[in-house]
Amino acid sequence: MDTESKPRKNLFLIALLIWLAEYLGICGYWWIFGGHAGDASLTISRYVGLSPWTCAIFCVCNLAITVLVVCHLIFACSKRGFIWRFLMYVFAMAFLALSVSPHLPDEGMSSTIHRFFAGVMFVDMALVELYTLFATQRKGLLVYAMLFLVYSVFFIICDAARVDWFMQGIFWYESAYIFAFFGLTLPELNK
Repeated sequence: MDTESKPRKNLFLIALLIWLAEYLGICGYWWIFGGHAGDASLTISRYVGLSPWTCAIFCVCNLAITVLVVCHLIFACSKRGFIWRFLMYVFAMAFLALSVSPHLPDEGMSSTIHRFFAGVMFVDMALVELYTLFATQRKGLLVYAMLFLVYSVFFIICDAARVDWFMQGIFWYESAYIFAFFGLTLPELNK
């Protein structure tokens, strides 16, 4: 890899680190100082929606993340297939849309918009990895993609059906889904 493209290839990693800091900061705040210690029945977005300042941090950070991901796709992924890049652009746009419409406790229009785009993003994440499953030549990544797809089906069905035991631990299931997606996507982005 030439030195000129290396900073461009790191854009997605920077975006991931911003998301990780945001995730730990907001959820950690509510667990440590906000009276929600150990409450796994709230999604990441519900933790974000608990106050205006966490909504603002979420929106600003996710805007920066979206810009970094899109720049990464433009500059470092030009050799990737059209379908994969298209799916990643859908991911970025759904991520941005859910970021500007927080999931507020009042369950109003903002929450409805947020839930719609979160659903689009989660299904799109599964499609990205389905494409990876068929496009990869690497055995380890193939196994990981198959496992992720099984988990995707489990996650999407349980979330859509609002299965009680699943919803009581949604924080952990959602976190695992997102981290597994990043774990699968990061090696593919740097090909």
